[in-house]
Amino acid sequence: MLALFGTVLVGCSESDLVSDATNSELSQNEMAINFAGGANKMTRATSNTGTVAEMLDGQFKIYGVKGATTFNDVFKNYILWDATTTTTSNPDGDWEYVGPATQTYGSDNREIGQVQTIKYWDYSKSEYHFVAGSPVGCFTYTTNTNGDIASATVTGLAGHLNPNTGTAITTNPVYIADPVKVAKANYNQDVTFNFKRQQTFVRVGIFETIPGYRISDIEFYTMDGTDWVAPSANKNIVLASKTANYFQGATNGKAIVTYDWRNTPSYTFDYLSGGLTEAQNWYGGAMTGVPATTSTETTVANLYGSDADMAATTGYFTVIPMKSAAEAQPMLIKCDYTLTAEDGNGETIKVTGATAAIPAAFCKWNPNTSYTYLFKISDNTNGTTGNPDFNDPEGLFPITFDAAVIAEQSGTEQGTITTVTTPSITTYQQGSVTAQGIKYTTDKAIYVTAQNDETGALYTLSALTATPAAGMVQVYKLTGEMTEADLQLTPPTTTFDTTIGAEAFVINGQSVAANNYMTFTPNAAGYYAVRYYTAANASTYKVI
Repeated sequence: MLALFGTVLVGCSESDLVSDATNSELSQNEMAINFAGGANKMTRATSNTGTVAEMLDGQFKIYGVKGATTFNDVFKNYILWDATTTTTSNPDGDWEYVGPATQTYGSDNREIGQVQTIKYWDYSKSEYHFVAGSPVGCFTYTTNTNGDIASATVTGLAGHLNPNTGTAITTNPVYIADPVKVAKANYNQDVTFNFKRQQTFVRVGIFETIPGYRISDIEFYTMDGTDWVAPSANKNIVLASKTANYFQGATNGKAIVTYDWRNTPSYTFDYLSGGLTEAQNWYGGAMTGVPATTSTETTVANLYGSDADMAATTGYFTVIPMKSAAEAQPMLIKCDYTLTAEDGNGETIKVTGATAAIPAAFCKWNPNTSYTYLFKISDNTNGTTGNPDFNDPEGLFPITFDAAVIAEQSGTEQGTITTVTTPSITTYQQGSVTAQGIKYTTDKAIYVTAQNDETGALYTLSALTATPAAGMVQVYKLTGEMTEADLQLTPPTTTFDTTIGAEAFVINGQSVAANNYMTFTPNAAGYYAVRYYTAANASTYKVI
């Protein structure tokens, strides 16, 4: 879930302010309008990282006007390109805008197609307004009746939704800059833009830790209305919602950017209906089995599956963010899988109906954000190996001389790890998403929630007392690696300091109410166990 928001950090010119000096008193270099570009990296944990120029493909389009109550065009659809040569219009060797119609830009050397000339600050006007977007070909700007910049139509937006075994969709990295208003007192300083990518990155992976078996086949349910639809031959991981049209996809979507110049300039971004597809289910990569055994599996296909729209080096899909007006809703996953014994005798066990719910706080996909969900399937499962219609019990039952009964777990991560138990347990730590998967660190708080595995509704938590009761939760420091099944057989005893949240905690813009979460801070590397009491004498566990 980790949401790392990216902005382009840019420096201002060190030139002195010009005040009300006239053109004759200043050199051309002092009066030229320049655009800063900085070489800082956007702070986002995605494959789309690098310098500002690399992220924008060395190009962006601007529109600039000058005036007060009425405005006149200055930069009408000018294209800027990354240029190291210093000129009057580019004194820092960042972004150039002066050139002939044959001037090329971008990685594929397109021509700007129009003559672009140098521009100078006009001190007879009280302010300038600037907007910017990238790629160049995706933006068409409009002005209103007083000449000010009103909006931009954005085209070429694309995002994955359905399984794709053919040609990958073209996902232009569409960036929009915050609008910039420059008052006369700030003329002769570099105009700086903060860009934000409008798409989202999402990846969903599965790994398993069932001793003596491997998952040789796995199939996922879809949601239709409020009912589950049994798996088909489709092997793609499915995230489902009980809310119709919760997910959006596109191959050539459109949006409108509306600018507001009052006070601090801002914009709103709204997708237009044409070209967008809405659905109740979103599909990740296809998995014939589950070869990954850890959350930091380095082979992307083993952990995240495969799909034509997936980034081969990271497992991320480019997706369309949730509707701006949509309320975050839990995302659900349900699957059947086949266990095959690793001792070579061909024994198989079919587990059906294993489910998990990702809490709503982790489920609203915001622009310029990356999300990682990892599900861990262990021998602590809430699926059944029998027939649920005949009331066969849920869970894998390890064959031991003590005949212990086990329940299940699966993990989701976004920086979170959600267990597929009853209830599902989610843990979250800021900054835990790595290039491969999730890795929690010491000396940073980990947050824990428990929720209904079918609806995602969060349960109220309370601290463990001498008389355990349903809803009580506790963390234990383990002496070594143990599975959830091990803990069912030998419950942990060494408690670790925990705190029930006393005030609302905001995750990814969504609020988790007081008493709906617990927090603890690991002080050393090793294994920790979260224990949630489902009844006075019954618990479910999650190993971290």
